[in-house]
Amino acid sequence: MKQLFFILLIFSMSCLKQSEPVISEKMIYIYSTLDSVRDIELVGDTLYVANGSEGLKILKLNLDDSESIEPIYEGPIFEGSQNLIKLNYARNSELIFVLNSEDLTYVAPHNFYESIFGFGLFVGIVQCDTDNHSNSTIIYDGIEPEILTLFRHLDTGNEVQPHTTSIERSKVLNSDDGFIESFCDINDLDLDSLNYDLSDIYFYNDTLYLANPNFSIPSIQIYYQNIDDNFELVREDTLSAYPKTVRGFDSAYVVGLDNDAGCYIALLDTEGGVYRNFTVAKGYTIRDIHYSQNLLLLSAGYDGVLIYEWDGVNDPNPYALISSGYAYSALVYKENKIIIGTKNGIEIYEID
Repeated sequence: MKQLFFILLIFSMSCLKQSEPVISEKMIYIYSTLDSVRDIELVGDTLYVANGSEGLKILKLNLDDSESIEPIYEGPIFEGSQNLIKLNYARNSELIFVLNSEDLTYVAPHNFYESIFGFGLFVGIVQCDTDNHSNSTIIYDGIEPEILTLFRHLDTGNEVQPHTTSIERSKVLNSDDGFIESFCDINDLDLDSLNYDLSDIYFYNDTLYLANPNFSIPSIQIYYQNIDDNFELVREDTLSAYPKTVRGFDSAYVVGLDNDAGCYIALLDTEGGVYRNFTVAKGYTIRDIHYSQNLLLLSAGYDGVLIYEWDGVNDPNPYALISSGYAYSALVYKENKIIIGTKNGIEIYEID
């Protein structure tokens, strides 16, 4: 009966065709937490968890044999209120960035827990502005990694637009002895006075994507990084609903929409122009997007996680629907395992 209900639920989605197979899933592990898991990052078999007021969790995964999770570190990474909501991992420089919505972005070597100094290795990035911030993206992962952060301004003194968002850039100096310094880049990015409800920022392949930057219409703005490391607006796509998140790839960009409007996908030609766009997952609000190993994962809050097979070039094919707890974020682990950050903790499923 449960399997029949699952199949009927999947087929009721407007983006699925009844001739297509539905892949089954089963929960293989749950790791409960006291606060919501707002974001997750995977480095090999190590899972980093932004766990809201509970701080940072680092978990070692062993899901092949014993199906177990070993906690490596759990707790605060700085003094005071944590409220961790976002993670970014710089793979080349091996730094982990952790966003605290009330204060600064914090950074440390990803294996900081191996040091006798513990979370004392985390350094708050000195950013250009200290208003509340909500999201970030790495724009350079080299000797001196750079990160862009969204800052919300509650009162700018402008009567027309008193509430705005700006984007600030910070650089990190990672020395050979393991000590980290950071400073604000004073170069003016000319990315300010944007919509206060700007919801997401993402950088990929010299291209910057902004979700909902326009005060007047729901849209995506796309900027190209020029030789002076500044950003030039090259395109704006008007959308059917307000975007909550955006991701860019080699041959496409994908936008999660609010108000059950689904997921907007724009396929790109060899010149970077849009030659086709369409919407999948209609009837769902998409809060996060992850793509790896030819699987596109769409986190849909209380509706769980939708999974599509996708080569990044052609139309995605519906693959599975996981009815998890409230899904903030999800990622693929070892081809057939899906790790989901939920309001109640980590849920891990196996699909076949």
